[in-house]
Amino acid sequence: MKEFIINKTNENQRLDKYLKRILPASSNSFLYKMLRKKNIELNGKRAKGDEILKSGDSIKIFFSDDTFSKMSESAKEDISIFLDAYKNIKNVEIVFEHEDFMVVNKPEGVLTQKDKSSVPSLNEWCIGYLLSKNFIDEKSLKEFKPSVLNRLDRNTRGLVIFGKTLAGSQRLSELIKKRDLKKYYFAKTEGGCNLNGLYKAYLSKDEKSNKVTIYDDIKNIPKDIKYSPISTKINVLKSENDFSLLEIELITGKSHQIRAHLSYLGFPLLGDKKYGGKTDKSNNYQDLIAYKLVFPEFDENDTWNSLSKKTIKINVDN
Repeated sequence: MKEFIINKTNENQRLDKYLKRILPASSNSFLYKMLRKKNIELNGKRAKGDEILKSGDSIKIFFSDDTFSKMSESAKEDISIFLDAYKNIKNVEIVFEHEDFMVVNKPEGVLTQKDKSSVPSLNEWCIGYLLSKNFIDEKSLKEFKPSVLNRLDRNTRGLVIFGKTLAGSQRLSELIKKRDLKKYYFAKTEGGCNLNGLYKAYLSKDEKSNKVTIYDDIKNIPKDIKYSPISTKINVLKSENDFSLLEIELITGKSHQIRAHLSYLGFPLLGDKKYGGKTDKSNNYQDLIAYKLVFPEFDENDTWNSLSKKTIKINVDN
């Protein structure tokens, strides 16, 4: 018999989803059969599989050692890739840490998540950090793998949110989806920018070239092109003849949105060669920083009440 005790890291998920994570080689029909026969129990009782797990719940699996090993074999996780990333990726700063999540300052040149290459990313760094602090271990990674919840371009630095627990990840994802969590960027553009206010358009991405196109009118979009509506709020902080400093509120969060939208409006980011920006001698990357997050107001009885209207930001060198 194997027993698993649910903790805060992996609570708030369905029992069947949890079982599939720890027994990935098993079929759904097999798991439901085992539940019906009470070969798998939840808190000592028969379960259906749709129960939402809570911290402290006990799951007992009455399999032979051989059967359990066979069903769980592909769940093995090589944690060395996370610990190596934590050791080797430099200049990552933890700006704020909560029991359910943390906010980190990603340096330029670091991937937020791994791509097809073998280059480690911020996501592996964060998991390595949690492993090094014993917040998670190899066993818990089989049950729930923490992950980043927003993405920045490789050459954009700034705030990235990382979910430490499943419940925290779910709640933050919902806040981001509903646009209740406000995200602000600091941008340095070419020319004397005179833009202030909310700007709407349509964005289409070419996956092969990894470049997006902006359309101001839906009628101008070719019929076979997939697109998304975008909204970008611009506040001019400083405007000179040859450059401008802007605060951007990202209303919608599409790939390359700020870079392409500013370029379309006639004020490309300094250093952003892909979208027409000139080289910035003081910076090897595009001048864009995800510098501030603002949480919504929470009810006084909410477990996240301490985060109500909280602002998390990094200092920006003008």
